[in-house]
Amino acid sequence: MGQVFIDEKGPQETIRFAKKYVDNRRINLGDDLMRSYVANVLYIPKRSSDIVNQKYSAIVNTYRTEQKNKVHKELKGTEILHGQFKFGIASLKKINSTFYLDLFNILLEGNVSNLLLSVNKMSMVVDARLVDWILKLESKRFIESATFFKYSLTKYCELEASEEVIRYLFDPEKKISEILYSIQADLKNFVANHIGIPRMRDQLFVYKNMIKIIGNGKHLAEELIFEQVTFNWDKVGFDVDLWLTELKFKDIWQPEHSTLILDQGIPSKPFESIGFGNILTEQDSNNFIGLQITDMLVVLAGSYISRLSSALRYDKAEPATPKNLEEEWFTLEEHQFNLILKMTNYFFENEQTYSYIGDTYFDETLFFEMYCRYISSFSNYNIFTKRTVSLHIKEMFKLYFIASKEKWNLGLQNERRTRNIYGDYITGIKEGVIRTL
Repeated sequence: MGQVFIDEKGPQETIRFAKKYVDNRRINLGDDLMRSYVANVLYIPKRSSDIVNQKYSAIVNTYRTEQKNKVHKELKGTEILHGQFKFGIASLKKINSTFYLDLFNILLEGNVSNLLLSVNKMSMVVDARLVDWILKLESKRFIESATFFKYSLTKYCELEASEEVIRYLFDPEKKISEILYSIQADLKNFVANHIGIPRMRDQLFVYKNMIKIIGNGKHLAEELIFEQVTFNWDKVGFDVDLWLTELKFKDIWQPEHSTLILDQGIPSKPFESIGFGNILTEQDSNNFIGLQITDMLVVLAGSYISRLSSALRYDKAEPATPKNLEEEWFTLEEHQFNLILKMTNYFFENEQTYSYIGDTYFDETLFFEMYCRYISSFSNYNIFTKRTVSLHIKEMFKLYFIASKEKWNLGLQNERRTRNIYGDYITGIKEGVIRTL
């Protein structure tokens, strides 16, 4: 028995074309500038609840005292990170890193289970307009992999597509065929303008193939009624279901004996069929320390994902120059290094497959994980500092590319199995055995 808490960062029920369009802000992102929706789900066992609550209240009181802040309001993650997270934890003062280090120790000692999940917003735009066409391409064998095509199309829309293409995606007056013609023309133009850039060789190969696929398969597109891009809560519900199924299978805890407690603004419908014993909605986080803790976690992880994504966005004025992280991301003090180790231990080293779930377009979530895992591959701070910062950057990118390749191999393998069993990807989705694109 126990309680489950959910909080989110970057929520948008309706995803809209940017009011003031610029290349690095193609959709309205809100004040938090989150290109992805990030949610954190926390399970506190009943046997640990009292001690977790007591210890968390104690570290909050200590933090307030050291900050000489006597305001008796709920402490939020944004308050701790505000103004000092440009390079993630590498920008944190010791008082703030100590708070988070103590928090992760509390969670680990209390056997508190956690799910961190992320859904890219541009991916939802592609879902709303083109995913039915992509699935039909796969079912008719016009493409080998629906997953890879969806990933490539989303990445193109996120990084490369012209303003016209993005406008077409959001325009209810534009037919699918018009959108596809616009994408095809834009891809041809992009390839022609970047043909001599060595680092884009693989990318251009993919784009050339996409041009051919659109030409061969655009007649399969069906015109559907479209008004606006709305948030797909089914993806969130499916991710939570995966996590719960694994925990139940491993006999860690049973969802039917647990109460799900939702922060204000989070709907209950996506979670009603999963099997929770009880669901409480529109709850005030002041009344539940579990909601306060999951706020701390989602703000930390969500801010990291957002900052890293922005830091790696290449300069289109210099397309031949690859974008690396600045040295400050790896210029760590010992207290910052120790916090990254502890955070990595909690989020990624819990021997669970579905405690961290990204979207079909997984670049930003995978990069966050590999950044943490790389730093945590050093057993202590002294060993970490013996390596130059420039070498850290080079080696971390190697780790990311290896992990990305492994992720693709596993994804394509699973897709082939789905096709062998169900005939095509869309049938597997309808059967509820695989996640929607």
